[in-house]
Amino acid sequence: MAAEGDAYVAGTGSDMVLLHGLCGTWHIWEPVISLLEQRHRIIAMTLPGHDGGCPLPPGTEPTVAALTDLLVAELAKRGIRTAHLVGNSLGGWLALELARRGVARSVVVFSPAGAWSTPHDYAKVARSFRLLFALVPIVIAATTWFLGSASLRRMLSHLTMEHGNRIPAANFRAMLRAVARTRMLPRLLETMGRDGPIEPLAAGCVPIRVVWGEQDQVIPFERYGRPMVERIAEVERLMLPGVGHVPMYDDPEAVSAAILQVTTAVDAR
Repeated sequence: MAAEGDAYVAGTGSDMVLLHGLCGTWHIWEPVISLLEQRHRIIAMTLPGHDGGCPLPPGTEPTVAALTDLLVAELAKRGIRTAHLVGNSLGGWLALELARRGVARSVVVFSPAGAWSTPHDYAKVARSFRLLFALVPIVIAATTWFLGSASLRRMLSHLTMEHGNRIPAANFRAMLRAVARTRMLPRLLETMGRDGPIEPLAAGCVPIRVVWGEQDQVIPFERYGRPMVERIAEVERLMLPGVGHVPMYDDPEAVSAAILQVTTAVDAR
């Protein structure tokens, strides 16, 4: 893999930007990159303020709008005016905001964050992330020598994916460290609740596919996905069986197919 600091860039074809979820890094896309880079130049980015990503400029409040601004600037620096955008969770919300800015050729998002019907619904999700952030140093200390056990990896990740056992032990350790190193998390959760949910996205010529894992336990479709698709005009909805909130390790072939069905059709125009 051709890592470039806070990003992975490789492949040939039209540009595709991959955006991971809250507390993650670009590495979560590794199971699908080899399937996608056969048709696209992949730019898998670690989000600003995340482990290995660019820091937020001094004095910048961590908000979805600020992260979107930084991504627009980073893409421009790389010479990317438009690209196929693919995101998961927070990365899905950011992909939709980039589409609002005119950056997208197409959008495919997996369980995108950003939609809820009541303050209570948002508070429930935010509380789970605050708890994770508080407990992850203890989890790291207690399990770091035992992550060679596939069953332990599956147990620790059971809320986010169905097959966490497929993550190599070294990658799993890095994932836990990435959570602990996302220092802006508590403040970002506050501003997301204050500024959200996502504003409606008007109809346009860019195809948008929203994909939800049927086993998503983090933001289940009925409570969080339905409000999302109601906010996006002309959206295509797809449910993936057998996958959770972070589906890349659960079923990389189905995830890649859900993406390429959209991008291949757009590139053929």
